[in-house]
Amino acid sequence: MEQNKGRSTRILEWEELQKKNRSPKEELLMQSVYRLEPAYWVGVKLLEECLYGAFCFHRGADVKRRVASAAFLLDEQEFLLVILKDENDVLHRLSGGSGEGAEMEEKLETVFEGLLKQAKQKVEEMEKYLIDMEQEIVGGRISRNRNRSIFECKRLLTVWKNDYMQFLNMIEGINGLEEKKKDTSKKILNEEAACYFRIYENKLRHLTEENQFLYEELVHIREALDAALSYEQNRIMKLFTTVTTIFMPLSLIAGWYGMNFEGMPELHWRYGYGFVSALSVLVVLACFWFFRKKKLF
Repeated sequence: MEQNKGRSTRILEWEELQKKNRSPKEELLMQSVYRLEPAYWVGVKLLEECLYGAFCFHRGADVKRRVASAAFLLDEQEFLLVILKDENDVLHRLSGGSGEGAEMEEKLETVFEGLLKQAKQKVEEMEKYLIDMEQEIVGGRISRNRNRSIFECKRLLTVWKNDYMQFLNMIEGINGLEEKKKDTSKKILNEEAACYFRIYENKLRHLTEENQFLYEELVHIREALDAALSYEQNRIMKLFTTVTTIFMPLSLIAGWYGMNFEGMPELHWRYGYGFVSALSVLVVLACFWFFRKKKLF
């Protein structure tokens, strides 16, 4: 006969849990929250007849601000979720998909699949943003603010990585603890719920791999930006060097004919000025032709 059939799910606010007359399970979860401090701890722990733990998500790249956090307790009768913080109503919207007292498997799918879907959308948006940024760099549209944008993306991906890894560790903990009890008669999860958690674990692992790929792609974009900036700087320096080299012979001519010695034949020559002017233009044109031939500019 299949175990744990027909278990329900309840979702409570933290303030509601504090004020109500609590059952032993609710009291256990409340004391666990006080003891574990979910503001600093994310994971799962095992008691003899239940699993309890906590998870959270941050807002943007601010590592100090958690936009959503919750604690849960899972036993043979029900899945109890206590919402500790939900600034953007993320957990409320997800948990509202099925009614109070819904089957545990249905509620698990609604909540966890919703969280995974939102995380997947954020990763896809970041991937598109990085592709557009890379195309702009390759196309020569270089902005001095790109370094700041790359740094902000790096911070954001780091926060996501930590959130996803903590969430993955929690799911792995549930699967690992349940695996230890599979040979006993005190299994907390039935086969359907255990299958859900194994699927979530695989999806989260794939999500963390995608996040790591974006992080590595960001490193390549930073290298491409540095290369593009170096190329642009070298191109400008090359232009300045070429212009300086072209007009360098004029400095020699000016210095030579600026000595004004009495024995210089061009000094009192009627066409001396025209001769030096023509010589200067000829030298500039010769240098210009030479550098163009060598494709130096």
